[in-house]
Amino acid sequence: MHRVLFRIGDFTLYSYGVMLLIAYLVGLWIASREGKRRGIDPKKIESLAFWIILGGVIGARIWYVLEHLSDYSRNPFEILMIWRGGLVFYGGFIGGFIGGLLYLRLSKLSFYRVSDIFAPALAIAFAIGRIGCFLNGCCYGKITNSWIGVRFPARDLPPVYCDHLKHGYIEPGAQWSLPVIPTQLISTVDCFIIFLILWYLRKKSLKEGSLFFIFLILYGIHRFTIDFFRYYEGNALVLKYLTLSQVMSIVFIITGSFMLFYRARTEA
Repeated sequence: MHRVLFRIGDFTLYSYGVMLLIAYLVGLWIASREGKRRGIDPKKIESLAFWIILGGVIGARIWYVLEHLSDYSRNPFEILMIWRGGLVFYGGFIGGFIGGLLYLRLSKLSFYRVSDIFAPALAIAFAIGRIGCFLNGCCYGKITNSWIGVRFPARDLPPVYCDHLKHGYIEPGAQWSLPVIPTQLISTVDCFIIFLILWYLRKKSLKEGSLFFIFLILYGIHRFTIDFFRYYEGNALVLKYLTLSQVMSIVFIITGSFMLFYRARTEA
């Protein structure tokens, strides 16, 4: 709702960027704490987090830009303005996964142990990050007449308002967007619940890697479901009825389930 926190001259501080920073710091604190409990040097966790974030931001931005090439073809410099919003989770996950694997290869840390350390951290970071999406007015849901609907103000021209204006859903000069499903806040609640589940399970006698694979399953279920309520342009659909994110969610669920079964069978 408050896309811009304040302006000083030409400098603009966006709430989205602030929430991403908070998400990173909280996630890093959780991961460092868990790493120390599991006997891994917190400095290695911090270094790994840096590579994950670097790869994640690059991957998330590339995915988003590829989905909105027509918007950036006119203003290519805006590709670098990530503080204004425009990151896609699955692109970020793939990029962060690659960045993390590169560091793990160099540091010779166990993938399964480290992935368990980062699973709760990822969940809470996503929960906080979605608050940034809400404040920014991106990643919004479909138009609704339900009591749950949220209107976004014209102030600072959030993406949801601009989209409704572009499609003629509202008149030029309108002060508010049409009410939409607040999928960002629903995602925040879901991801926080996932965090609580993982936080509870972290001290249970589970095979290394299990927490991470449970995260893949739970997040995959969440994202597959929430995408039915999110707004997408028609060309965002693949396989006729599903979004690309839903297809990736199915991959997450299958991969997580298979790896849980595989680890249980091979290390029983």
